[in-house]
Amino acid sequence: MANVTGNYTMVCGTYEQLEYWPNNFDDFAAAVILLYDVMIVNNWQAFMEAYSRYTTEWSKIYFVSWWLTSSVMWVNLFVALILENFIYKWDRSHSCSVTDVERIRYETSVQLMFKEQIQEPTEEELLCQLHQHPHLHLDW
Repeated sequence: MANVTGNYTMVCGTYEQLEYWPNNFDDFAAAVILLYDVMIVNNWQAFMEAYSRYTTEWSKIYFVSWWLTSSVMWVNLFVALILENFIYKWDRSHSCSVTDVERIRYETSVQLMFKEQIQEPTEEELLCQLHQHPHLHLDW
């Protein structure tokens, strides 16, 4: 005699079929595990679909916002931190002298690159232009 106790009417990949019953918000530990599963993208759509089916549609917004916050944002920040650390160590190992850094900074400043070609107005010319402005009333 065969043991036929399973329910075969469930759709494959659903919360019920995967038997995610312990992953719930009944207590703090289970909630942390559930949110961790969503964070590591462990069938988060199954959790979202089940909770929206049994509670409200607002749970979809909650799960998507948690996924965006935990998975996307924190992973990007973590990768950025690793890259920043790598670039910092790379720059320290291939560091230039102080005069080289000042020369590079001077050459890359747009204002300083075109300073010789720019004719800046004098202070008197600026004040004259300000006094001639129709909507600006200066009383000095």
